[in-house]
Amino acid sequence: MKNKKDTNALLIGLGLIILVMFITFFRTSILSSENQSNNAQQKNPQTEIAGQKYQTISSLQLQKKLALGTELNLLDVRSFKDYITEHLVDSVNVAIDELPVGAKINPKNPVILITTDATDEDSIATVLKSLESEHITNVQILAGGIEEWKKMAGATVNFGNPNSFTDQSKVSYVENAQLNEALKSGVSTFILDVRTQPEYANGHIKGAVNIPFDDLEKRRNEVRTFPRIVLSGASELQEFEAAVQLYDMLLVQPFVLKEGIPGWQKKGFELTK
Repeated sequence: MKNKKDTNALLIGLGLIILVMFITFFRTSILSSENQSNNAQQKNPQTEIAGQKYQTISSLQLQKKLALGTELNLLDVRSFKDYITEHLVDSVNVAIDELPVGAKINPKNPVILITTDATDEDSIATVLKSLESEHITNVQILAGGIEEWKKMAGATVNFGNPNSFTDQSKVSYVENAQLNEALKSGVSTFILDVRTQPEYANGHIKGAVNIPFDDLEKRRNEVRTFPRIVLSGASELQEFEAAVQLYDMLLVQPFVLKEGIPGWQKKGFELTK
């Protein structure tokens, strides 16, 4: 009787082992097939627009290329209003009504075409035709546009909206008198003047480094990491917009100088040339 029970237990154990092996093999086969299918799609992802097939690139693939430092033209063809609301770092904005792109991109590098959500095929076709007329044919369309990029946790940068609670949370403020006292006390402070070069040359806070607002994105790596980064500009609004950009690009929380350089001058604090 005991031997019979042992035999049954052994058979049940063998049956379970075979079942587990079968399930494992079955799952592996399915996953292998899925991976092969996904790899095939990633190698030659295409979309058909206006009767022609064009390459697409997923947000994940683009993230990998950017992480590797691949030289690309990120061409954002949305309106300028949409662009300043949020865009991919280092992307170039050429709205459809501003085509052709001309010297705004490097024709030697591949072009990644960025739209809102890639559903406006007529607009995309117009852009592709314009690029082709400029002999720019190495073009890929960002699948799903910027909306899909955001869903994939892709980083974006914007010019800052003072009425946005989210944007306000990215910055801090400092009074003119507070900054003046900090500088007199020798507090380590990096002052970034975002006015134009002529405005900066006409008078700036001593020790301030000039990176004009329009150049801030492409020169972001020049911003040194200090315990305190204070932005000085032609107005508090300009400083705020620059501060939000720096937060989005570098994850630093700069200080906005209240009332900007005009407020500093009203207080009679020193400017140097």
